[in-house]
Amino acid sequence: MKIDNPEYEICLCRRIKVKDLEEIIRQKKYSNLKELCENEHIGDKCGGCREEIQQLLDKITVDF
Repeated sequence: MKIDNPEYEICLCRRIKVKDLEEIIRQKKYSNLKELCENEHIGDKCGGCREEIQQLLDKITVDF
């Protein structure tokens, strides 16, 4: 999966890499896609990355 690559640019509109988004999710303990997108303004422009962001959320929130 692309989300396993920390350097993969998950949100092209906002130029956010997986490693940066992972850090945001872990620090703020996001588990909800809508909340993450609204608060961080990631995945809120074209929405094309939301499926991958959800996959990343699912992968990370298992640890919470």
